Amino acid sequence: MWRIFVPLQYLKIDHPEKWKFDWGIPLVFAVFFASPLLSSEFRAEGAAGLNIVEKISSFLGVLTGFYIAALAAVATFGKAEMDDPMPGEPGVRLEHRVNTEIYMEKLSRRRFLSFLFGYMALVTLALYVLGYVYMVLDKYALSGTSLHVPVFVAFWIVYSFSLANVLANTLLGLFYLTDRIHRPNRTVQSNDGSQDSM
Repeated sequence: MWRIFVPLQYLKIDHPEKWKFDWGIPLVFAVFFASPLLSSEFRAEGAAGLNIVEKISSFLGVLTGFYIAALAAVATFGKAEMDDPMPGEPGVRLEHRVNTEIYMEKLSRRRFLSFLFGYMALVTLALYVLGYVYMVLDKYALSGTSLHVPVFVAFWIVYSFSLANVLANTLLGLFYLTDRIHRPNRTVQSNDGSQDSM
């Protein structure tokens, strides 16, 4: 059973900059996506049936295929440096637990991107299913009940943040596929003295 959730190990990857793509940028996007909830008209129309969820779910089905294709491309990309540990200190690391022992694996760029696109494929697939489950519940179980609007609001907040996370990490993945994997591995020193190896 645990094998199904292996892509979620992406969230355990440790790097000083990674929180921006897991929480920082998604939170900004999510506030924007969820801001229509401030409108009572939007809440009422959304609870009555929001067809944007159906449209987004269809798009997410396409995105899942894109992420799987990107995962295959990363796994077979022939550049030798893809298998070197990512530079910098402390580097990009993943915690492993074997029985009672814990050790940190320094990830190669190939391993990091495999986790990234595997995670994205899993999240978009989960959102695709979640959207359709919500639409079925909305139509057959919640319609006409007092829970209709509160459940819609809770759903939209979770859905907005998840979509924002997908967007932020998609932009990170596009950066790697477009530019970073084609350049030599080296640590970049920023003006504030910090190192960025991602």
